[in-house]
Amino acid sequence: MVVVRKFDQGTIALGSTHSYKSSNHMYVDFEHHNKVPRESTYDAEMYRILANWLRKVHGYEITGQWHLEQVCNDGNYHHYYCDLTIKKPDNPHPDALIELLVTASVSKLNGHFDQVFKYAKHLCPQEVWIVHFSREDFVVTKPYWTSQKLQDRGLNVIHFWHDKDFRNVHMSARFRDVTGKFCEVIDEQIIP
Repeated sequence: MVVVRKFDQGTIALGSTHSYKSSNHMYVDFEHHNKVPRESTYDAEMYRILANWLRKVHGYEITGQWHLEQVCNDGNYHHYYCDLTIKKPDNPHPDALIELLVTASVSKLNGHFDQVFKYAKHLCPQEVWIVHFSREDFVVTKPYWTSQKLQDRGLNVIHFWHDKDFRNVHMSARFRDVTGKFCEVIDEQIIP
C-alpha cells in the first residue's frame, strides 16, 4: 500500500492512452472494451519505488522478471518469469514474491493463483503475494479471493482499483499478518 501511494499519477494515467490493453468483457466506467493500462506500466512503477526505497535505504535486492526454468510433463524446458522478488542479500530465499496482474478476469486470476506457487516452489519465499491492479468496476467492493486451500498455503491477495487519472485509489486485501492470523480489508481508500 505504501508503494502504491508513491506511484507517479501521470505515468499511470498515461497508461490508458499510451500503453494500454482492452478491458474486454469487464466493465470499466460501466462500459466494456475500455482502454486500461498494461501490466508493464505498474510493473515499472513497482520496481522503481521498491528499488529506490528498499534497495537504496535498506539494502534489499529487488529482482524483476526472475527467470525460472522447469522440465515439464512434455519433457521440454519451459521458462517462467516471476514479476518481482524482495530479498535480503545474506538470505538465499526471497522475503517476498510478488505476481502482478492487471484488470484480470476471474479465470486469469485463478490461473495466476496456481502459477505463483510454481515460482514459490523454486524460490521458497517467506511471503507470496498476488497484486491485482484493476480499473474494473466493483473489483474492490466485491473482490474475488483465492480458495481456502491456497490461502492456507500462504497466498496473500490484494486488489487495487483506481480511476483513470490515478487520483482515487481503493484497495481490498486478504492476507496473513505477522501472527499468522488472516486479515481482510474491503474497499479502503488509500488515495487521496
